[in-house]
Amino acid sequence: MEVVKMKSEPVLPWMRRPVDVTNFEERTLEAVPCLDPRLKVALQKMSISSLFPVQLAVWQETIGPGCFERDLCINSPTGSGKTLAYALPIVQMLSNRAVKCLRALVVLPTRDLALQVKEVFSAIAPAVGLSVGLAVGQSSIADEISDLVKRPKLEAGICYDPEDHFQDLKSAVHILVATPGRLMDHINTTKGFTLEHLCYLVVDETDRMLREAYQAWLPTVLQLTRSNYESHFRCGNTFNHFYCLYLTLPNCSTFTAVVLRGD
Repeated sequence: MEVVKMKSEPVLPWMRRPVDVTNFEERTLEAVPCLDPRLKVALQKMSISSLFPVQLAVWQETIGPGCFERDLCINSPTGSGKTLAYALPIVQMLSNRAVKCLRALVVLPTRDLALQVKEVFSAIAPAVGLSVGLAVGQSSIADEISDLVKRPKLEAGICYDPEDHFQDLKSAVHILVATPGRLMDHINTTKGFTLEHLCYLVVDETDRMLREAYQAWLPTVLQLTRSNYESHFRCGNTFNHFYCLYLTLPNCSTFTAVVLRGD
């Protein structure tokens, strides 16, 4: 008796109706809707005069017009500009944040890849008043802490309670690019390092990241963001917690991005 194999459908409903990226054409920066003029200037300084199809497709789905918060899964050939595809909308969406907190976290498996991604963010983020940090073990952890955590100014001759001092520590960056090992170091040991204000989580080279344990960093990050959301919810505060998880899979020269909402 012949067994008929049923074609499996994606588990998530939104994956069953994909937007075809090939229907998008490269578009000049002047024609990109809702693009912050400051980011346009920053892109021009990078000798970028237009957005590639995948960059435009992600922009349309995240910024507008007509966008709304929802899950996304993007596939595009390697070399199509995947880093800028997620960096540009994240920077634009964070550009109106007045308080300096860690809002976006980008995690990559190697130091070299992290440095490349950090360069992209650093080229556009300062244009809208955002700062970018790096945690990859390139320098000592003490140097990284001084770059990532802002310590209050203490007056000489006054005795301070260490516990009160730690409570006043604040993030010195809006966006952090990190490798898993060094990220876990800061989560476990760095006073003042917190993910409580995290809005976007980007996981690059996900096939490598999920194939290896990497100190179970992903469950830890998700648990921290979930715990912070639940604590705010229990307190009755108005709290619109939303985080994005971009999963990039370089197999078959493609990149995949998944955006998850935490609210």
